[in-house]
Amino acid sequence: MAFGAGPVREASADRLPLLRQLSIRDNASLFASHPPIGLRRRMLAERPWRDPLVVLTEARAERIDAELAREYERFRRTVEWSG
Repeated sequence: MAFGAGPVREASADRLPLLRQLSIRDNASLFASHPPIGLRRRMLAERPWRDPLVVLTEARAERIDAELAREYERFRRTVEWSG
């Protein structure tokens, strides 16, 4: 059995349009802080593609990980101690 987003997306591909349409009708509210998922998905699908303005390079990712290493270790110890 495969795990991850890809297989789940493939298995539900035929149902997604219906679920999005239902979300537009069922989740619309004057009191909601965001539009229903179906409307958000429609808006994103209709926008033209634009290249990202910021790209995370491998070198930058390594620098970020190095900067956060102490916090990662502190969190690991906290989780280990509380478990």
